Amino acid sequence: MSLKDFQQTTALGPNALFLLENATVETKPGGHHQPKQIVIDELPLSKLPVAMRKMGWHTSAALMQRWFDSPGWQMPEEWKGEEGQPDPLRLSKAACEETLVRMNWAMRFKQCQEALKVAEERLNTRNAIDRLKVLLRKAGWDGKGTFALGSTEFSAREVDATAQVNIARMGSSFDVLDDMYGALGRATLKVGVAGRTFTKLDNALGEARNYFQIEYAGFYIRDHYDFNGPQFLGIWTAERVLTKAEMISVTTPDGPSIFNVQGAAIAKVTNDDFRAYRAKTGMGGDFLIYSDVLWKEVNQVIDLGPAT
Repeated sequence: MSLKDFQQTTALGPNALFLLENATVETKPGGHHQPKQIVIDELPLSKLPVAMRKMGWHTSAALMQRWFDSPGWQMPEEWKGEEGQPDPLRLSKAACEETLVRMNWAMRFKQCQEALKVAEERLNTRNAIDRLKVLLRKAGWDGKGTFALGSTEFSAREVDATAQVNIARMGSSFDVLDDMYGALGRATLKVGVAGRTFTKLDNALGEARNYFQIEYAGFYIRDHYDFNGPQFLGIWTAERVLTKAEMISVTTPDGPSIFNVQGAAIAKVTNDDFRAYRAKTGMGGDFLIYSDVLWKEVNQVIDLGPAT
């Protein structure tokens, strides 16, 4: 069963989560007594960051709290595609978050470590080289001689606009439920460069060729924080999110009960709940996420082709 297959239920109040109907709980695993009905109270959607902090999901909590604290605004769907992304340097502060996601935090997680390796391997692919040449021309390079591009002083938005050459996808729906999953889920790790061009005679070919000396590669995360479209966001109590095994258990008609949550309100959360909250309260603003930049010394030479 997919985590997106759970049945929709109804809410109790304007700030309540969508609550599971007929949920049961046993006092002990493997017990032979009758399951007891949970007494369900309203569980405010805006309290989810509190539950996240109790689980140690501090980055997830900070991002969601920012959404709750922001005036209502829905991100245009085209911002999430390759062609419709806005100019990074023209984003307003309200539409862009640059402080809450840090690369030293992200690198604690396997999915970011693996994505960084992939992104580094893609520095010299054909797509990366073609994009690098476009960026150089756009920056004013005339096709010969020495020309610098990028800087380790750049923010992620500056790298994104001027020196980003490739990407790697990170995260999947099969990842464990942790702070990375809660904060970003599936996101994009981008890589940019800092270095300079030079021209050198290739004796074997008998022609002058241009090269780019990559001195540093900069890795950063870009993601969108929004609640567009249908998406299941877990089953929650006031203290925590249920594990995937527990969620499957509670939604399987003949499966075992959920253990050790007696008396707790449990609630299914979807994107619809956040959009309904925004419609009712006027709060809840989507935003783009940019992390800081993790710079790595590379010292790699890229062949740009014949000098013109």
